[in-house]
Amino acid sequence: MSIVGSQAKSKDKAQFRPGKRQSRIRNMVHATRWWLDERTDLVAAVQDLASWRVPEYVQKNLLYSLGGLTLISIVFQIATGILQTFYYEPSTVGAYNSVDFTTYQAPLGWLVRGIHYYNASAIVILVFLHTLRTFSFSSYKKPHEITWLSGVVLLVVVLGFAFTGYLLPWDQKGYWGTVVGTEIPRTIPLIGETISRVMRGGSVLGQLTLTRFYIIHTVVLPITLILFIVVHLAQYRRHGAAPTLSRRGAKYTDKTVPAFPDWVTRDLLLGLGLLALLVFLSTVRRVPLDFPADPTSTDHNPRPEWYFLFLFQMLRYIPPSLEPVAVVLIPTIVLGSMALLPFLDTSEERRPWRKPVTTAIGLFYVLTLIVMTLLALRTT
Repeated sequence: MSIVGSQAKSKDKAQFRPGKRQSRIRNMVHATRWWLDERTDLVAAVQDLASWRVPEYVQKNLLYSLGGLTLISIVFQIATGILQTFYYEPSTVGAYNSVDFTTYQAPLGWLVRGIHYYNASAIVILVFLHTLRTFSFSSYKKPHEITWLSGVVLLVVVLGFAFTGYLLPWDQKGYWGTVVGTEIPRTIPLIGETISRVMRGGSVLGQLTLTRFYIIHTVVLPITLILFIVVHLAQYRRHGAAPTLSRRGAKYTDKTVPAFPDWVTRDLLLGLGLLALLVFLSTVRRVPLDFPADPTSTDHNPRPEWYFLFLFQMLRYIPPSLEPVAVVLIPTIVLGSMALLPFLDTSEERRPWRKPVTTAIGLFYVLTLIVMTLLALRTT
């Protein structure tokens, strides 16, 4: 029995002993990994990222997932945008027909366009909420200035995506909305006419306008977006999250959890929930496509998308003589104050109720934006 038992054990060991082929494959994998890591440090970077730990209060507070959810939403937008370019023809003759084909004939084209359409609004909402959360938590203070500034640039880039993408279907809604949008800079003294002509590629909207908007939407803005996302994430990785303001979260300050998989898993689950919502909206309410653009039409009432309605409404209350001042002054004040905020508010105080000036200004911006949007929606 002992001889039989020893033979059985040696047979079992032989089954788990790697053969020459397995050893050769393993050696090739190690050699490839060593070659790649020696030249790029990629393996070390991945290992460092996998070992990243975040404070426990970050993992326990859903508000800290707004940034990750925004990134996931941007990935959805890039993916659906690439899929639509397979059918899109950037010409005044074929743009509308190509979008019509994508919507009504291409396999699952209605779903891809629907996700892209509704996700554009989701990104605007998420970026707004993420910026508001960052402001409320005073996460712009030292040493997070570059993180905040890159976030401000990303906010402008997202709005640029929304504006340039509006024209691409070349339908009545997008055409006349862009006519109004490119007319607004014309009121700027001295340089307004030049800015308007550069945006349009001439005095009127046409093929040059569509080409420029298409290139900006699919090349210039995506490159800018990816660049500043890398800067934003690198800064966040370097300096971490800002200290928590709540007493409940303070007890978790010294405790950390692995970013992978704890924090990332939660963001991915939220991303799946967002995707399910986008699919639901795309299915229940198909994306509208207006009639083809008609430059000779005089009965179309141009209306921007909801995220630009606040500006549309504000211009209603401004006398025509003051429009040039408003067009230049309002964006300069808002974006300028956001960019200068980390350098003006340099105190160590992070609680918003202990900073009445910056909190009051922030609330004024937010309330003005919400009220103007609601008033514009009522008159729609």
